[in-house]
Amino acid sequence: MEVKDKVMYHYHKLGIYDDKWQVGNELVVDDNFDSYYSSIIDKFSTAVEYKNGLVPLERIIDKYLDDIGIENVDLETITDLLKASSDMITNANMYNRELMLEKYRKENNPKLPSRLHSIWLADKESLNFWKEQLNGGRNLTLYRVSVTGNLFKSSDSFIPDDELTAKEMYEVSSAYWNPVFSEEDLCKAEYLFQGKVKVLEKINK
Repeated sequence: MEVKDKVMYHYHKLGIYDDKWQVGNELVVDDNFDSYYSSIIDKFSTAVEYKNGLVPLERIIDKYLDDIGIENVDLETITDLLKASSDMITNANMYNRELMLEKYRKENNPKLPSRLHSIWLADKESLNFWKEQLNGGRNLTLYRVSVTGNLFKSSDSFIPDDELTAKEMYEVSSAYWNPVFSEEDLCKAEYLFQGKVKVLEKINK
């Protein structure tokens, strides 16, 4: 929906555009704005740093399994491979999820702001939930802002689960882009916004 001078809240991650997040500044969020998830989409790869370059992780694992033999691999190397595999699975799940959410939006609700090119906002009721979700509020600053533009309300409750296939993620994305809220969903509300953001107040660190 279109809003004008609506007061909302934003958790800002320290170290990213700190110079812009100053009281009195105005930010423009449009289709050129890159969110955290757009970077996941743009940079996702199965390659990892190995020796002097990037190598697909599965090739490295195959090398240890087939050429060297897993019984000859030290515990530190196995631990590093497991950590790299876990990180890659997490990013792959986000990659599939965000692609399917964006595909559904483009095909069914194209006028709504994109998760890939929006800023995330919260209302008073969902602040505590997001504080805990975002690393317990560590390395974050909460700002009160005024927004004018295209605001969309959904909930973390409607995010597709990781265990779903890409096709299933697409199908359940309908709940995210066409939300029907319960009281529990509202406590986890999230807002996507494109337009002008004016920084009104720095509330805390």
